[in-house]
Order: sequence, then structure tokens, then C-alpha cells
Amino acid sequence: MPKILLVDDDIQLGLKLQEWFLTKSVNLEIVTSGEDALQALEYFDFDVILLDWNLPGMSGLDVCTAYRARQGRSFIIFLTGQGDIENKEKALFAGGDDYIVKPFDVREVYARISSVMRRSLVIAAKQLTVQDVTLDPESRQVSVGDKKVQLTVKEAAMLEYLMRRPDQPFTAERLLTAVWPSETETSIDSVRSWMRLLRQKLASIGKVEFIKTVVGTGYVVESGD
Repeated sequence: MPKILLVDDDIQLGLKLQEWFLTKSVNLEIVTSGEDALQALEYFDFDVILLDWNLPGMSGLDVCTAYRARQGRSFIIFLTGQGDIENKEKALFAGGDDYIVKPFDVREVYARISSVMRRSLVIAAKQLTVQDVTLDPESRQVSVGDKKVQLTVKEAAMLEYLMRRPDQPFTAERLLTAVWPSETETSIDSVRSWMRLLRQKLASIGKVEFIKTVVGTGYVVESGD
């Protein structure tokens, strides 16, 4: 499940986008100021940042510049009512990846997010297959041959995160920041509990060792190449 941060002081717009993105199994979180955005980005991982240009106080351009200066790697899509080429150049030179002029259709925002994420192969197909395990993120169904099991939202999100990054181990702390909403009160122990449940379901279709534990490093799904 992709994790998106919307930085915009237009609450109604934010709620509209949040509601629509839920229908696509996309977790969209909202902050209303540049300062709050940088704080959220310091402690939590997001795949894409939707960044309004005209924020109260710290501008979207300043947020982008500060985030890139500290080596922030999330994709940034600017949202603005200014469509002139000068502002587009400023946005891209500051480290933005794309630029959408308001007013816009929510479907365009979704298409742009999909486009920038495909550049790093974060989402390349509706279904993910690693070894002989296939995950459908939308239906949250995992299959191995003719064996299938249904996952919860959190189980599917953790498995998707690992399957999109095979051979890379991730700690429980990293999974917490990457999968759970930033305002969550979930603890590291809860993440480990969800992992146990996920592994039990994988075991029910014959994949006991699909998610391995690397001592001192974290959880990993191996590509099997």
C-alpha cells in the first residue's frame, strides 16, 4: 500500500483526496503546514509528497529545498494555482519531480503519483510475484499455485513493502515508519505481532520461510535468484 503525505492547508481538498485514495488502497495523510511536514518526514517514511506551493508560513518551495538538503528521497509533486513556466522551473530545480496546476481532477493526481513511482519500479504491476508467491495488493490475496489466503490490510501492507524490495532486510522500526500512519500509537511489539500473524498465514499455503529473519538486521524476502 503506497504511503502519501499531503501538505496543504485546504482541509476540504485534503479530505476529498483522502477519501478517494482509500478506494485505491492508498494511505494518504494530511498536514497543513510546512513545519509539520518536515517534522513528519523526519520520523516517518512516505513514498510521495503532494506539496502545496502556497502554504502559511514556510512555503512549499522552502519545504522541498529543506527536505532535499537533508537527503530526503521521497518523490515530490507540487500542487499550485500558479501555472507559469517560471514557477515550474523553480519547483523542478528545487528537487520536485512533477507539478500539477489547480484546479485538478483527483484521477490526474493518482495518475501522476503512479507515474513518478514507476520511475523507480516501486509500482510496476498490479500483482507482485517473488519466487512462487503472488500478492494482489488490491484484493489482499496471496497465492502459491492453487493455494490462496486472505490477508488483513496491515498484513498485506507489510508483505507488499517487503516484496517490492526483495533481498533488502528491514527492522520492525523501519516497517512501523513505512507502513503505519504517522499518528499511530502502534508499538514495535505490535509490528512483531502482526508479522507473526502474517507468517502463520503464509505457512498455511506452504511458505513457512518466505519471510526470513536476519539476526540484528531485520525481516527480508529473498528473490531466490
